[in-house]
Amino acid sequence: MKKYSAFSLIEIGIVLFIITAVFFIIVPLSVSNVKQAKFIAAWKDYNSQAAYSFETLTEYKKYHNINDKDSVKRLIEYLDGREISKDSKEIKQYRYKMMNGKFYERLNVNKFDEIYQDNRNRLLGVKYNLNSPNDALKATVWIDLNGRKKPNIVGKDILILEIYSDGVEPYGKGVKVSVMKKDCSCMGTGMLCSKYYLMGGDLD
Repeated sequence: MKKYSAFSLIEIGIVLFIITAVFFIIVPLSVSNVKQAKFIAAWKDYNSQAAYSFETLTEYKKYHNINDKDSVKRLIEYLDGREISKDSKEIKQYRYKMMNGKFYERLNVNKFDEIYQDNRNRLLGVKYNLNSPNDALKATVWIDLNGRKKPNIVGKDILILEIYSDGVEPYGKGVKVSVMKKDCSCMGTGMLCSKYYLMGGDLD
């Protein structure tokens, strides 16, 4: 009986260990999925807001003669953005990376022509493309949905919006869904998640 009791306690200990190990593996993944779902919801909401702001800008331009750069600035203002210095405390030591963990072109705040922060503390990095034809891309905006807070990873809390003369588009215009899905994974950059999420895609 003593041997049987001792063996039973060992079995119970092993089972408890396995349950505990599984718990500590599953719970972080669940928390991560919940966080990502919130980022995706926030991204969808932001795109709707951007589309509405562009419509407002279109009406404004009917009565005002403004160039492409001023148009982008006006759109950012409609999105409650205020320009900030690259040396300000809001972005001091701010760095971010791609979904695959790699840095691309030594990504940091100096990549952008202008940086904004809105009333929800989201950071917006603007890169202009002002020499393009009338119907081509005018600016690319990288948006960190929770500002300086981590994870600061493209495809998670950082998504990309493109501004054209005739509208706004999430990054990934004209790209096949299969390519988006591959890029929106731990093997890709995460840049195409911007379009992929809005098409109903999600992280695997």
